[in-house]
Amino acid sequence: YLNCERENQAICKQHEYDSGCWVDRDDYTPVTPQDAQVGGRASWHPGNRVHKIRGRRIALFVLRGLDYALQKWAELTAESGHPLAEEHWHVTEYYKDIKEKAPSVPGCYTDETFPIGKKRRRGLRTGGNTTADFHGRQLDIEGSWPARLCDIPLQGRSLWGPRANPVETSLVSILKPNPKGDRDPNPNPAYTEEPVYLPPEKMMPWDTPPGNEVNVKQIAGARRLDVSGHNRHLQRSQKELMLMKSKIEADHRHRHDIAEINNSSRHLAEEIVPGYGISVDWGRTGVCDGTSHHWCDKKDSNKCLLGGTQDNRGMICIDSLSGWLVFEIKNVKHGFIGARIQAWHKNQAWMTEGWTEVNNGGNGNYDQRDRALLEKKSSERNAEFIAQMEREIEEDILIEDPKQRRLGGGQSCGVAGDYTFEFAINGEIKASWNKDQFCQHYTRLAYNFDAIKFMDDESQTGDFELAIRLKTGGGREQTTCISHIYWA
Repeated sequence: YLNCERENQAICKQHEYDSGCWVDRDDYTPVTPQDAQVGGRASWHPGNRVHKIRGRRIALFVLRGLDYALQKWAELTAESGHPLAEEHWHVTEYYKDIKEKAPSVPGCYTDETFPIGKKRRRGLRTGGNTTADFHGRQLDIEGSWPARLCDIPLQGRSLWGPRANPVETSLVSILKPNPKGDRDPNPNPAYTEEPVYLPPEKMMPWDTPPGNEVNVKQIAGARRLDVSGHNRHLQRSQKELMLMKSKIEADHRHRHDIAEINNSSRHLAEEIVPGYGISVDWGRTGVCDGTSHHWCDKKDSNKCLLGGTQDNRGMICIDSLSGWLVFEIKNVKHGFIGARIQAWHKNQAWMTEGWTEVNNGGNGNYDQRDRALLEKKSSERNAEFIAQMEREIEEDILIEDPKQRRLGGGQSCGVAGDYTFEFAINGEIKASWNKDQFCQHYTRLAYNFDAIKFMDDESQTGDFELAIRLKTGGGREQTTCISHIYWA
């Protein structure tokens, strides 16, 4: 079915996918009934079997390259002895040469620029047609996206995944702690949840070659990363996740004495202090680091535990009752800070549920009764968020259909009447926009990629605090969510 004649394509399409969601094991029985097959199958996508054979073909090129390198190593050291001279293998000068030439590569931007507030990127297909202008790849808070972004290395943090080193690359890692010492006010965050069972997985019938065919998994499994090594890797990563909350709390609590912690009313009205209503939607739990030996989304509510998906779209959300959302951004070298932003959600800031005042009148959910209720709600909320996220991913899969491709996405820059969007840099409010003004700075760079710029000044370098808040007169419906922060 992977090498079909044209007249048999319809039959082969029926066999593109070959997978399942569960194989019985002795140490765990799923709480949630498991689906018969992995979701997200689309007729215009190559199935997992096609991906597998293509991956193995690519692996052959890598193996042949490795074989050549080892032969070359043997020949050179036979002539000149060990160790092999750096000129034959060190890549520092090679990389340096590329970095020096990259800024002068033409064609990245033209004299025209990509204006702030533009609805969609030029040169992309819409309705089956393309625009005549293919010079629209251009990416100040006013004006345009700076062309220099093409030639400088960006840094960033996100809650989308998979990500290498998922703890230290997360948005949560750059949140400024609130007056209680917490970066995330949730007492039961998803990133501290342990997997419901440990590796290895059981043999899967759909993944086991028949008869005497080559068993790639057995060959790959003969490497040094055995089960115990695999488990050590996962335990180390899981421990990092489990320690994340306590470490960031301990890192900050020494800065606050008890009087400052318990008397938040002492803060000046306009002082920028991280709020208590910050809602972190982490998404998939576990070690979702993009490796082949990940251990991701192994939890009771998962309806396809063998799905292997690491696709994640986490975000941090606020509404007008949340208070300030403050990020600590280190080592800005080129004076640029921006973000991917989602302003079309309703009631997404679940931490403020039941509130009628900013920070719930001053103490957030830190009262003992509120804390106990929140622990239960946070687990339910993460399950709801993952279901929402998977629906959005399914919608995006449909949008990828070449027959239906569109760029709009239906998102807007606000759904609940007028509001004020404010942001500050290092304690100084730089902008206070109403909805219409915010929409003028809210730029659709591509489908499902809406961006906003907070700083564009090459003279600004060093460490910065970026603070964001919404003001709507007390409502919870309008929400703003951040999934990525970029800086350079």
